[in-house]
Amino acid sequence: MVIAGKINRVAFYCRVNHRDRDYEKYLDDVMKRLEEKYGKQKWDLQIFFEEASGADPDRKEFNRLKMEIAAKKIDVVVTMKAATIARDWGQFIEFMAICSKNNVEVLCIDEIEDAQAVFQRIQEFKKMFFERSGVPCE
Repeated sequence: MVIAGKINRVAFYCRVNHRDRDYEKYLDDVMKRLEEKYGKQKWDLQIFFEEASGADPDRKEFNRLKMEIAAKKIDVVVTMKAATIARDWGQFIEFMAICSKNNVEVLCIDEIEDAQAVFQRIQEFKKMFFERSGVPCE
């Protein structure tokens, strides 16, 4: 959770599945997105970068990020778009659930494919179609 007046810990998760390793070109966009959402703040920025498939469950930096979030060492995650987190629905939902449980917001530079909005729609779908049916849904 971002708190005004303290140094907030932000993770920039950048996953690519090609040879473009220049994550630094996105750092200005990361800081701009944070400022748009939270105003001027002090940030402790950590980079989680990897070249990997978004469907691979064994992504080293992705799993390290999840552990850092669970250990309450991250206040907000910034990524390019929802698909950057995972191209596998199960992995995406698990990641967003870890963030939600630990009060960590996920911001996407591409606001059209915003991970928080996607996750919220999934939660609403679960509630409407499964929880009202009387069948438990995890």
